[in-house]
Amino acid sequence: MKVFLSAIENAQASGKNAKAVAQILVEKGIKMKYNLMSYFYIKGKTQLAEFIRDNTEEILIDSGAHSFQKGTKVDWVEYTKKYAEFIKKFDRPNVVGYFEMDVDNIIGYDKVLELRKMLEQISNKIVPVWHKNRGIEEYKKMCQDYAGKLIAITGFKNEDIKDEQYLMFLKYAKKYNCKVHCLGMTRKKVLDKVPFDYVDSSSWVQQTVFGRINNKGKVSKEMSKNSREVVFIENYKEGMKMQNYYYQKWKKVCKD
Repeated sequence: MKVFLSAIENAQASGKNAKAVAQILVEKGIKMKYNLMSYFYIKGKTQLAEFIRDNTEEILIDSGAHSFQKGTKVDWVEYTKKYAEFIKKFDRPNVVGYFEMDVDNIIGYDKVLELRKMLEQISNKIVPVWHKNRGIEEYKKMCQDYAGKLIAITGFKNEDIKDEQYLMFLKYAKKYNCKVHCLGMTRKKVLDKVPFDYVDSSSWVQQTVFGRINNKGKVSKEMSKNSREVVFIENYKEGMKMQNYYYQKWKKVCKD
């Protein structure tokens, strides 16, 4: 299992003109393993995104479709065209995949399929994301259609899939040799029982936002404000421990 640490593109040190946390990590000789970035946030930070890509073992890119606030009017076709152009320029061998525009709840599944087709004309790394509204038969069809490739399901508690159902979803996908990414899945009780191929976590960022260092407790307000990069880095290193733990735990089950 590979745990991708997400939102690193938004992690910034304290002060005006401060360095990105990714740059500080590299300067400190810390080798980043798995990062997930959102196109929504990096489309205006090309140089930083490329730096993170070039200094990370493996990268995943989310479309960022869910980052839009409810009620925001979006030209989804235009957004997808720009996403496709980004993919064409950004892609490298260490970029594992690009998640589709899974905005079924806004534009309907038929339109999502049209947007997916647009992306798949550009790249063979587009990752379909199953949601409950698509129905279980569509999940089965997705596994069959994307046999041997990466697919995704969501890990948000009690939304699309109940915790006790994940193993069934995983077993069906494995019938077709699919790799499975569970989006936003960080619940230890699930990760300890279900050998997903990939998951992602932004908990290292959330700990920093709340002025905490994971497993070490609350930091002072002064440190949180003036030495935020220290808190970010310590939490990222804690995230790397989680990466190593689950990789070692499931390496005999999850094959690269």
